[in-house]
Amino acid sequence: MLPVKEFVQGLQFAGEVVYENLTMAPVLAGAVRPEPGYLLLGEALEAKLAKVTELGGGVVPELLFENLADCPILILGGEELVGAKQNRMVNLTILAAPKSKMVIPVSCVEAGRWQMATTEFEPSGFMAFSALRAGSTSQVTESMFVGRSRRADQERVWSAIDDMADKLDAHSGTAAMRAIFERRLSDVEEFVRAMRCVEGQVGAAFLIDGKPAGLDVFDHPQTMEKMRERLVRGYALDALAGQRARKSRGGKEKRTAPAGDERVSAAEVVKQWLTAIEGGETLITPGVGMGQDVRIKNTRFTAAALWAEGRFVHLCAFPGKEPDHWHGRVY
Repeated sequence: MLPVKEFVQGLQFAGEVVYENLTMAPVLAGAVRPEPGYLLLGEALEAKLAKVTELGGGVVPELLFENLADCPILILGGEELVGAKQNRMVNLTILAAPKSKMVIPVSCVEAGRWQMATTEFEPSGFMAFSALRAGSTSQVTESMFVGRSRRADQERVWSAIDDMADKLDAHSGTAAMRAIFERRLSDVEEFVRAMRCVEGQVGAAFLIDGKPAGLDVFDHPQTMEKMRERLVRGYALDALAGQRARKSRGGKEKRTAPAGDERVSAAEVVKQWLTAIEGGETLITPGVGMGQDVRIKNTRFTAAALWAEGRFVHLCAFPGKEPDHWHGRVY
């Protein structure tokens, strides 16, 4: 296995794309295969090549997944599934083997419903917003480091959703994460239209108000293109919350400029942030499906990666709790 630290430090970035207070720094591919070699969860469900159902009579942190296809199916951490007894979010990235069944770890993202709506789950078109993904990834990682299951802290998941609903005035009767996106969909889609993939793009780092918000890297440009809209929507929701917060402070935000008042590019900010991986603890365990689950954590950095079939199929990383200095922001 390629060391994840070496993989992250070798990432190459293209010129940034900016819309309002959200910046995308595209990650470029090296050599890639002709095809990804797997289906994505959404396309597999739509083609009836996969099924996701409640486990037994319904268990909040677990679902039953069945791959009916002759190829692997990639399920991404943070993807939302809607229907059944309550909407759920997948806790980590999984590569499900062909013709297989497995129990997948999830979190509830609709606290006010426990009633059967559909027999099978459907894809929603949304991933969890970046603050929720960051928290969930960190919580699952912490749980794994102490030898527990791949569960997030459900109360903290609900709290993060309530907090975002407060920030964007988007509460719903069942406290559903999906409702927040739907209430602000026209604003969110403006970000989606503005942030297109460049040729050879396999991932992206996103910055909100000039500070790193997260990183996603896939193993193929087709995967990035298919996931682009969902990724951007997730980061856009946090960007909109940032705009609201700035307005509540009178539209002012204190920034201390770097020496010489020189602008720092998004790629430079991201690379500076990624150096935090050097001080991280690493944990490698068998994946829920195929491959190995790789985790890295410290106070400034949390990363989760899936290594399967000789490559990192997906890596995500988010800032930790320790605040950055001036060079951790685009000016």
